[in-house]
Amino acid sequence: MNTKFDTKKKVLLHVCCAVCSATTIKILYDKYEISFYWYNPNIYDIQEYKNRKNAAIKYSEELNIPFYEEKDFSYNYFNWKNESFEKCIFCYKLRIEKTAIFAKKNRFDFFSTSLLSSPHQKHDIVKQIAINFTYKYTVEFLYKDFRKYFYDAKNSLKKRGYYIQKYCGCNKSLKQVKSRQVEVA
Repeated sequence: MNTKFDTKKKVLLHVCCAVCSATTIKILYDKYEISFYWYNPNIYDIQEYKNRKNAAIKYSEELNIPFYEEKDFSYNYFNWKNESFEKCIFCYKLRIEKTAIFAKKNRFDFFSTSLLSSPHQKHDIVKQIAINFTYKYTVEFLYKDFRKYFYDAKNSLKKRGYYIQKYCGCNKSLKQVKSRQVEVA
């Protein structure tokens, strides 16, 4: 039973885009005090980065959710030139670890990631990486499978004029999308 003296647990939610954050909000919003955390050095190119970040900021403002941003990076092609699956693992680890560190430093009760909402991500790998950082940084990882609401959230934001990206983020995923488009044509 909630009383006016009850306080919600604080969750730092790594957000990769507005669509994925909207998916998580559907499940977390009423139960937790959520803050968005933007750290996405994988996004190629700068215009794509700005489009996604601006959409995430717009969504956080719409819901009156605090928005934290890491500004200490720039896209480094060398880090992202590997075309193998190892690149995806590196990307997950980089973003999730930074989130766990920020959550611990700023006394959040939990951290989580909107990466868990996309049916296009490697869900079990993202989950395991986050669990590993729970032990390393002694801050709890809040696990939920958000994928059920992905397409509803995407369609809702699209109807409201939000930017909807067409690829995961790095140059490798952009190439994959472009090659599929060529195959279809």
